[in-house]
Amino acid sequence: MSYRALVDSFSAEVDLPVHVNQVLAWVRENTDHKSILLHGVSRESTSFRGAFRRRSVPAGGMYSHDHEIYTDVFYGEDLADDWKRLVIVKEVIHVFDGPEACVDTPEKLANLIPSIIARQLSGSPFLPALNDHFGPFRAMAVLLPAALRDRMKEAVDSGSRTISEVATFCQLPEVYVDIWINYAPEIEPLLFEAP
Repeated sequence: MSYRALVDSFSAEVDLPVHVNQVLAWVRENTDHKSILLHGVSRESTSFRGAFRRRSVPAGGMYSHDHEIYTDVFYGEDLADDWKRLVIVKEVIHVFDGPEACVDTPEKLANLIPSIIARQLSGSPFLPALNDHFGPFRAMAVLLPAALRDRMKEAVDSGSRTISEVATFCQLPEVYVDIWINYAPEIEPLLFEAP
């Protein structure tokens, strides 16, 4: 299955908030990632919000090619609940990353860190960093599906609801709800091009 399949499967969701456990259940059911563990961790830096680690462990005999995939999702345990939801789903979506988007060497990690904490993308795009910049919006496409997002935008545009009220209702960070409600039609096509 693909990231697009995940988004499509939640597109008809009418009950908000979309729960993290719903997303985890879908990933477990539709990918090779059956063992997904969530780890709340202490943050030494406010720039750290979450991380993803995938391990493949041989599961058969000596000449078997069978492997089990263990997926660890780390999130700052001191984050507010709305941020935790966004960060966990953002990190879980990394199960769809191809090998070119993975950081699997010290050199790639050294490239990634300055790329993700820079305020803007600069220079030639480093695929893992580009993927990380799109990550929150990839999560928003699942957590605030298009049909509900459009309904919420109508309420905001008519003045019957504020962005803050929508963010509280959806249990998502206000800054991302604001961007997603107002600019998703421009952002969403890019999400499916990103790895």
